[in-house]
Amino acid sequence: MIPLIKRHIKLFLKDKASVFFSFLSVFIIVGLYILFLSENIASNLPEFNGRAAFIFLWMFAGIVAVTTATAPLGALGKFIEDEVSKKSDDLLITKISRRTLAYSYVYYSFIIGFFFTSFLFIGGFVYTWVSFDLILPLSISLLALLALSTFMHTLLFYLVTARLKTMSAFSGFSTLFGALIGFLAGIYVPIGSLPSYLQKIVILFPTTQVTVLLRNILMDDVLSPIQALLPNEAYEEIIKTLGVQLAWDDQLLSSQFSWIYLLAFTLILLVVVLVKNRRKNNVLS
Repeated sequence: MIPLIKRHIKLFLKDKASVFFSFLSVFIIVGLYILFLSENIASNLPEFNGRAAFIFLWMFAGIVAVTTATAPLGALGKFIEDEVSKKSDDLLITKISRRTLAYSYVYYSFIIGFFFTSFLFIGGFVYTWVSFDLILPLSISLLALLALSTFMHTLLFYLVTARLKTMSAFSGFSTLFGALIGFLAGIYVPIGSLPSYLQKIVILFPTTQVTVLLRNILMDDVLSPIQALLPNEAYEEIIKTLGVQLAWDDQLLSSQFSWIYLLAFTLILLVVVLVKNRRKNNVLS
């Protein structure tokens, strides 16, 4: 298993195009942030100390959440490439079972996703420190959230890409997902400004739950000044509109709900992957 994982990682990192496209959504979000997202969010906020840090961390939490999805998706391109080129058949000539080969792609994609996400987070940590004199909180819950989100997206995209038969289909799916994830995760357009039925669809999208939990963790210090400035009702309206806290109709959703939702979603995906790979091995045995 370990030699297989090392092989996949080595080949992926050699392919500069795959590495670049794994970050494409991040580049798009940063570009939109520079062009107009920053000003658009600022226009909806009152003047207060730390407003620039507030806006940056709001966007940064979304970027980190998106990376936990796009990085493992980009890595799974190697899975499709090996299937299409029949290199996976060559690997199966050895004593490697098809199930072991399948799990090697899952583990490798998780490792790539978690590494890239951590790398991005460290960059944001340094930028926040230098630009805003803020130290982002580092905690077990933050580490657990990044690991859980990366693992969940790895399982989800493993199941999706296993259904794709060509590199063209994979490229099309990756491009479509990369274009939509900013909307689905409530980054391009604040969740509260969407129609009610769209808000509910976005809330059901698991990446949105990751984004909200990250905003709760990373924005803790920058929420205090605006909370002290505004009446409670106005403050709650702003954090609901910006998706710092989710609301289903008028009912606020707690962080505990988001954690349970993500854990349940991941558990279901894990069971489906285990059953799928067991059937695959039985068919070929």
